[in-house]
Amino acid sequence: MGFILSLECVEKVDFEVRESFGDLIEASKALDLESYFKCFDADRFVGLNANGTNWNSIEDLKSFICPIFGMIEKVQSLDFTNITVSVIDTNTAILVNEYEQSVVLKSGDVAKASGGGTQVWSKACGNWKLVSVSASTKPENPNDLSE
Repeated sequence: MGFILSLECVEKVDFEVRESFGDLIEASKALDLESYFKCFDADRFVGLNANGTNWNSIEDLKSFICPIFGMIEKVQSLDFTNITVSVIDTNTAILVNEYEQSVVLKSGDVAKASGGGTQVWSKACGNWKLVSVSASTKPENPNDLSE
């Protein structure tokens, strides 16, 4: 039988994870790669891209994220419409979210995206860090699930 966390403990973990998620959002809005990757546990990270391929290391994620950040001139908006945290224990939590984003590319074009993500946060090394991310994109037409 597992242990039960007190409501106070759950609320504390929830607050801390949301605060760390906020740091990730701010780094994304600022296109600050250094601050962005400080949110990840570089030794333990694995993840799943929205296209169904794995990120088997932080280097795999960097090779995906860095070129994207490099194409963006400015983040017009990055809004999270649905954030839920599930506290597993005092050192582990899962955060799910839905987002909508609009960016101005260096070409001058505006690109919009929406989707969601599942993030596994760990405090094993003293600070909350991402150890896994799974990304998804929403279809342009919500009634068309074939995308």
